[in-house]
Amino acid sequence: MNRRRSLFWLFLFLLFSCRSAQTGSGKDDGIIEIVFLHLNDVYEISPLSDGSGGLARVAALRQSLKAKNPNTYTILAGDFISPSVIATLRHEGKRVRGRHIVDVLNALGIDAVAFGNHEFDYDYDDLQARLNESNFLWLGTNLRLVQSDSTVGPFFKQRPDGQREACPDYHIAEFADADGTRLRVGLWGVTVTVNQKPYVCYENPLDAAERMSKALRSKCDVQVGLTHLDIEDDLKLAARLPEVPLLMGGHDHDNMLHRVGRTTVAKADANARTVYVHYLRYDKRRGRAQVRSELRRMDERIPPEPNTAAVVAKWEKIKEEALQNAGFNAKAQVTILKAPLDCREALIRHQQAPVGQMILNAMLAAAREKPDCALLNSGSIRVDDVLSGLITELDVVRMLPFGGGISEVEMRGALLQRTLDASLRNKGKGGYLQLAQITRDESSNRWLVRGQPLDPARTYRVVLPDFLLTGQETNMDFLKTDGNPDILRVYKPDPNDKTDVRNDIRHTLIRYWRGQ
Repeated sequence: MNRRRSLFWLFLFLLFSCRSAQTGSGKDDGIIEIVFLHLNDVYEISPLSDGSGGLARVAALRQSLKAKNPNTYTILAGDFISPSVIATLRHEGKRVRGRHIVDVLNALGIDAVAFGNHEFDYDYDDLQARLNESNFLWLGTNLRLVQSDSTVGPFFKQRPDGQREACPDYHIAEFADADGTRLRVGLWGVTVTVNQKPYVCYENPLDAAERMSKALRSKCDVQVGLTHLDIEDDLKLAARLPEVPLLMGGHDHDNMLHRVGRTTVAKADANARTVYVHYLRYDKRRGRAQVRSELRRMDERIPPEPNTAAVVAKWEKIKEEALQNAGFNAKAQVTILKAPLDCREALIRHQQAPVGQMILNAMLAAAREKPDCALLNSGSIRVDDVLSGLITELDVVRMLPFGGGISEVEMRGALLQRTLDASLRNKGKGGYLQLAQITRDESSNRWLVRGQPLDPARTYRVVLPDFLLTGQETNMDFLKTDGNPDILRVYKPDPNDKTDVRNDIRHTLIRYWRGQ
């Protein structure tokens, strides 16, 4: 009996010794797989009304992926600081301006982000505060900070000890698997050059990416890019950088997957309706990368990760209290829709949409100078959802988180025509305009105002959001009011008159809906 037991334990010892020798011997097969969890353009931290999205679900997926492969790296390809309902509200005496989502992303475990154009919606001090609060890496390959003394340098995090940590042009992440295969992955991130602020200096993103790719060739085994660009530029970049197997993008809000040669270009849906999981398998002996990409839907099938869910719940409570302080009753009924109202960006940025007409009608109803027509930039509508049934004041704020006033403008027909032509070039972007009392005769390529051909020499009265008059909308810098000879007069409401709904387009829409 003792002899059998001794033989049994000897067998187990030899078995585990052999396995340990195999796995611990450092035998490198030269093949390793890295997993990239990729999301982009996230403005909502909670699930949307259709049940999709929610960053606590993304956190749960991340944990599941890491349990299967510790070499899992989570990235966000830009646009998260703004816009959102919570970001516009006050908490602890200050506008939130992205503090909430940085807090949630820290809990989720984001590894790296690219800057998006909406990271620059606010003043520099707001962005700097978000940088300081973040636990993740920011990649700003084509961006530089213009400092108060006019010198230019990288964006940075200010640490509690007073030290500055630069946001790098690139980062080299090192991975290893069980058999000892090691891999150095170079990451860089480039950003579209719209929504420019005076504190940001831009390099052409395609040129910057190409420059960085060349500099990294001797420093890493393989590169991947984070991009916040129009898809047309992503495809151009993929053609210029055939050695980069994966570009994880943002800025376009719809999921897409393209192949350019051996390069994969991918974008997920905005607001984490979907995320991409990219499996990058690299053979070091052949110097060859293979990418397999899976689009994952974030819905009720994925239970939320508890820690991240708790942080989300904290900010949702803050949102409800702050809305009330701002004069909005989150739960108060505004209207009951007779039919679903499609506010998805895939619709409103490409064609005239019922939600656009609804808001434009509200603007016309509030106007006092008998306008000929109305304009609305589709990018001001941010809910990216299909609304139905009961509409509350919270839904209106979700729809139009930027708020802002509306103005009535007397402008020459030549300027109105230039604006409308720019809108056509902006199709697919936030600068595509929703129009009221304006149509286009495609047979003659002419614009019609109230059914009559637009006359460049005539003066028109136009009601439009104040934001358009800043000239910051895509391809519409010519709309700035200062010194503009084609803008003859601007009618604005008294900002101190809290009863004038023209001071906030959200109140404009609320009154219109309630008065129907």
